[in-house]
Amino acid sequence: MAYLGIDVGTQSLKAVVLDANLRLLGSGSVGYQPSFPRPGWAEQDPSVWSEALRPAIAAALAAAGVAATALDVVAICGQLDGCIPVDEVNLPLGPAVLWMDRRADALLGSIDADYVHRTCGLVRDATHMGAKIAWYARQAMPEIARWHQPVTFLVALLTGRSAIAHSLASTTMLYDVQRRDWDDSLVAACGAKRAQLPELGEDTEIAGYITDAGAELSGLPPGLPVAIGTGDDFSNLIGASVTRPGTVGVSLGTAETVAALTTTPIIDPQMLVETHAFPGGLFHLGNPGWLSGGAVRWAQTVLAIDSDTAFSALAAAAPPGAEGVRFLPTLSGAMAPKWIGPARGAFLGLSPSHGRAHMARAVLEGTAFAMRDVVDRLAALGVPIARLRLVGGGARSEEWCQIRADLTGLPTEIVDAGDASATGAALIAAVAVGAWDSLGAAADDLSLPIRHVIPDPARRAAYDEAYGDYRAHFAALEPIWLRQS
Repeated sequence: MAYLGIDVGTQSLKAVVLDANLRLLGSGSVGYQPSFPRPGWAEQDPSVWSEALRPAIAAALAAAGVAATALDVVAICGQLDGCIPVDEVNLPLGPAVLWMDRRADALLGSIDADYVHRTCGLVRDATHMGAKIAWYARQAMPEIARWHQPVTFLVALLTGRSAIAHSLASTTMLYDVQRRDWDDSLVAACGAKRAQLPELGEDTEIAGYITDAGAELSGLPPGLPVAIGTGDDFSNLIGASVTRPGTVGVSLGTAETVAALTTTPIIDPQMLVETHAFPGGLFHLGNPGWLSGGAVRWAQTVLAIDSDTAFSALAAAAPPGAEGVRFLPTLSGAMAPKWIGPARGAFLGLSPSHGRAHMARAVLEGTAFAMRDVVDRLAALGVPIARLRLVGGGARSEEWCQIRADLTGLPTEIVDAGDASATGAALIAAVAVGAWDSLGAAADDLSLPIRHVIPDPARRAAYDEAYGDYRAHFAALEPIWLRQS
């Protein structure tokens, strides 16, 4: 048996092939980029995903030495809260408005924030799919047959069926997390109809089977089952074998997401963390993230540094606390310690004695400070926390990982899961065809290389002081940002 997992990300589409024992046989990827046509806007042409499917899958199969006809099942996971309107034959009627897009900020006043919080467990925010539907619904558009997220769009292309997992639906600002159903009042408030939304199902259900058109698009054989799949906030945890309470999962990708699992749907009264359904019946309590790897990439360009490795080495040349230089990781709005859409990034504390090393370190520290905001809030809500587990491309930076361990004082594990989201998708695929009874059992059988980072208590005082500065700078700039809203 062989299982294919696909992750449709913001900067690339990745595919992995796992064997019957959940060992990685091969992987492939195709890169692309989002576009930013205006400040606060972020878009992607959905064709970049569909055109990436065939070459990424072919590369993974070639690396694995597996024929497409030997696959038993495929699942797609990936970026969530994007919004794509399509017609009756699933052709996009506009660009995908991506998760980081904030163009709908001005439209949120008509939606009851308290109702969203009570019903969805979410913060009323423009990053959610419902807000993007509200923006699109005010444009001059042809008749819209369906509102898709990136994952559901690709599943529909391959199978002809529109289906969405409860977990992915719970991110949209249209879903009642307690009743496990669309909330008709929020659907209407955002300008949609229930019939325009994909059909709800479980992550590990079979959505459908590869059609002839899907086979032509992907290179996969007609009739191959396709699981419903989920969003990468969830598949990253599954692929890193985080399927039970006790571990805070931190995904260091373009965005940084921080989350832990609970057995009950805790609703945060301070609205820093959100509550989602999680595959397998648990609840996911976390923050959907800020530009983190994306902030590093931006800083590399600004500081003329040519690689992640060089950036990390440069940052290591400055001491903990960056000698007073602070960076607020709010390039596309603040998500921690508060959600403030109009917030923008800032360097503070600069003097003529500071150089590129201080600024590089400040970026690594500033993104980690936002992580601490979330970790501290989870602990305050009574969520069990024994360790951090870091995954994603940013986890390759030893300096960045050490900062996080030192800042929180928590034992930290670095998981080299390749692409954790695509691996999580492959596990969903394996459960969908009955090869494992549950995602927890499948994740337990993953053989993941783990490196351990021990917190250095000698650095804690410097980080506590720097973290205090970060919070004070945020509070000082907050009134300026809010005046711009």
